[in-house]
Amino acid sequence: MVQHLKAALRKEMLKKRDSLSCVDASSMSSIIAKSLHKCDRYIEAKTVAFYLPKGNEVDTFGMIKAAMKDGKEVLVPVTDHQINLFRFVSKEDLQPGKYGIMEPKSRISPSKEPDVIIVPGVAFGLCMHRLGYGKGYYDRYLAKSPAYRIGICYDLQIVEKLPTHEDDERMDEIITEKRVMTI
Repeated sequence: MVQHLKAALRKEMLKKRDSLSCVDASSMSSIIAKSLHKCDRYIEAKTVAFYLPKGNEVDTFGMIKAAMKDGKEVLVPVTDHQINLFRFVSKEDLQPGKYGIMEPKSRISPSKEPDVIIVPGVAFGLCMHRLGYGKGYYDRYLAKSPAYRIGICYDLQIVEKLPTHEDDERMDEIITEKRVMTI
C-alpha cells in the first residue's frame, strides 16, 4: 500500500517540478543557495556532499562553486549498487553515469566523510522525511552516515503527509525558496 501511495505521489511531484520554467527554477535555486549559505551547520562544515542535478532538480552547481571558493572539500556521488562519494574537481571532469546523472571521471577519494550532505528529493514531508526516485540509494547511504542532512527542494515539493516506510531516513533540515524547516 505504501509503495502505491509513494509511486502516485512521485508521479504527481515530478509532473509539478518538470512544469517549472528554467527561469523560475534558476531563480528559486539561487534563493535556496542563499538560505543554505546562512545555515550554521553548513558554515561550520569542512566537507560537504552535494548531489549533481538531473532534469529540473534544484541546481547545485552554484552552491558547489561557492563551497569550493570557501575552501570546503566538495564531494559528489557515484552510484552503482550504492552511493560512493568522491571529490568534485570541476564540471569538465564530469561524465554521465547510471541513470544519466553526471559523475566525476576522476575518482578521487575524500579526505574524510562529509560533515553535511545536501540531499535531493522528489518530495519532502513536514515529518522531515523525503521521497526519492524509489531505488533507496540515499536512504541506505544516510542510514550509515553521521552527516547532518539538508534536503533541498522547491516549496511546491513539500507535502503535509508523506507515506513512509521504516527504512526511510529523516532530514535534519529542509530548505526551499520560501522556508527553512528543522527538526
